[in-house]
Amino acid sequence: MRRRLLVAVAPLLVLLMLGVLVPTAGIVAGRHTATMVSDRIGDASRFSVLALTTLTGGSELEADLVRLRAELDEYADLYDTGVWFLDREQQVLHSTDGTPPPEEARSRLDGVLAGQLPPTERTIWPWSIRDEVIVTPVGRDSQVVAALVLSVPTDTVRAIVLRDWALLGGLITLVATLAVYLVGPMTRWILRPVADLERSAAAVRAGDLGARAAPDSGPPELRNLTAGFNDMVSAVRRTIERQQRFVADAAHQLRNPIASARLSVENLEPHLADDEEARATYRDTIDDLVRMGAVVDSMLAATALQDRPASCGPVADALGHRAAAWRAAVEEAGLAFVEDLRDTGTRVQEPTGGLAATVDELVANACRLSRGGSVTVRGRATGAAYRIEVADDGRGLDARDRRRATERFWRDPRDQNVPGTGLGLAIVAQVLDDVGGSLELAETPGGGLTAVVRLPPAPGSVPTSG
Repeated sequence: MRRRLLVAVAPLLVLLMLGVLVPTAGIVAGRHTATMVSDRIGDASRFSVLALTTLTGGSELEADLVRLRAELDEYADLYDTGVWFLDREQQVLHSTDGTPPPEEARSRLDGVLAGQLPPTERTIWPWSIRDEVIVTPVGRDSQVVAALVLSVPTDTVRAIVLRDWALLGGLITLVATLAVYLVGPMTRWILRPVADLERSAAAVRAGDLGARAAPDSGPPELRNLTAGFNDMVSAVRRTIERQQRFVADAAHQLRNPIASARLSVENLEPHLADDEEARATYRDTIDDLVRMGAVVDSMLAATALQDRPASCGPVADALGHRAAAWRAAVEEAGLAFVEDLRDTGTRVQEPTGGLAATVDELVANACRLSRGGSVTVRGRATGAAYRIEVADDGRGLDARDRRRATERFWRDPRDQNVPGTGLGLAIVAQVLDDVGGSLELAETPGGGLTAVVRLPPAPGSVPTSG
């Protein structure tokens, strides 16, 4: 986790460090350059006043020149700085080291002697080893009578700039290191509520309406989001529970009247004499009441099924020993039974009500409605998920009816006299969809109907092959 975060954050940290270091380094170099140049310009200004006094001193000119030259030489020795004193014709009146002024000074002297301001100094960088040249006019106002040139070594300034850059780089590196070490805990603190919300949302989708996210961690905005999510789930749970209670109460309330009506109708049978039309009406009424009772029982069964939470586990544990019960049910219906379940160690998310109840319903449908000769239950791992097929070799359904077969209360017109309510496949499809699975009806090769159940893998599962 820390490595992934570091890889993601490292480019941003590098850009941030460069964005801080580059302009700050320029500011540091500029400040030290300005300090050094300001000091040297101050010295040059003092010598400029002294030189102007010397040049306008009258009879004492030679003596004053000797004193000025002595001071310039002493200054050059003390600060290791070359100094040149030039007249308006750029003739050297004095050179502290006996050499001509540097070439860089020649390009500036014309402007300075013409009364223009000296150019702004350049920034001294650690890799720039040439001296800093300062040209100062000698005169009053715009009357320039001479010029002073100073060639200042930059070794000291460059060393100070490097030192400050090292301190700055160390400070930025320290801050970046702390940021790298803190980014993990900070990210976990921020994202923990998001991960908790994701887990809670997945649990709610799987049918666990009691799942809640922890509302007391992370930033205030995420805490408010978590509290809102919990309130929403509570409201949904209350709504669903009210609907389920209503369906259950309605079904319970209807069972007794329907049973009473059936009993009353059955008591009429001895009084029907030999009227064939009356007996047909009697039989139709009994069939309708039986069908109504079956619908009510299915509503109660669906309510009870939805009350059972989904779970995760191996296919073998989910199905248990149901194969024996399937065989008994299929053979009782006069059909042959084939079982071929493999990779049953695969861990899957079971639908609400259990995987066994889902397969039970599909096997029962095949026994009652297929009118074929055999029923086959096959199971295979498909990656980390699992696929179960319940296939028969009966009459099957066409493509349009296969699409409608999972609608509530839909029944094949050919099976109107077969016991059933049309809710079984609808409930199976719904509970599978709730956990991220699916139910698909396909044509069996050679004829018949195949119900394909796809179960999603349990969290953290790995592919299983058998």
